Amino acid sequence: MQQSGEPRGRAGREQTTAAILDAAEKLFSERGFTAVTVRDIAADAGVSHALVHRYLGSKEQVYKAMLRRRETVIRDVAPAEDDLLEATKLMLREAVLNQRAYVRLLTHSALHGLSYERTIGRFAATERLVELAREVAAAEGDARDPDAPDPRFVIASLVAMLMGWSAAREWVFRAAELEPVGDEEFVAQFERVALDLERLYFPSLRDEPEG
Repeated sequence: MQQSGEPRGRAGREQTTAAILDAAEKLFSERGFTAVTVRDIAADAGVSHALVHRYLGSKEQVYKAMLRRRETVIRDVAPAEDDLLEATKLMLREAVLNQRAYVRLLTHSALHGLSYERTIGRFAATERLVELAREVAAAEGDARDPDAPDPRFVIASLVAMLMGWSAAREWVFRAAELEPVGDEEFVAQFERVALDLERLYFPSLRDEPEG
């Protein structure tokens, strides 16, 4: 027998599930993982907490379902791009201009006690950039500085910069005595820093050989 207040049919269930995940994404991005309850999510979505448990399970299961929904959203702006610099540029722009709330969600959750092991355990954009960076490093062969950092560390540094900016952009601008800028200007400057960082550690990406 259908419970009172439960949406009817598959379409109704899918619509309600989407509303629950939208509410979860909003609340987790604002407060971090530990500060949000299933009751909070239910209230924001306009459903009972029992329905959240029925459709998606525990808070951790809701969180994982929400991440899976966004799993490839940044990577998918460059699905066939095999140039490391261009792929980085496209993904950074998507992350800053269109997916800032999602990146903030990841950052706040990490800062508020959610371990990596309790997420979905993979992030497609990072994986793709690591893959491309490894290919560049392998192609350089003996020309690569043996003391250069692991390609994974280079990409991890870029991801850390992105997460830090997403969580504390306004604060950092004030601390550095910078005037606030709009998203387009910010992403243009961030791109320059990120791409220069990649060129620093991958000699073949430099515009001109060192003289």
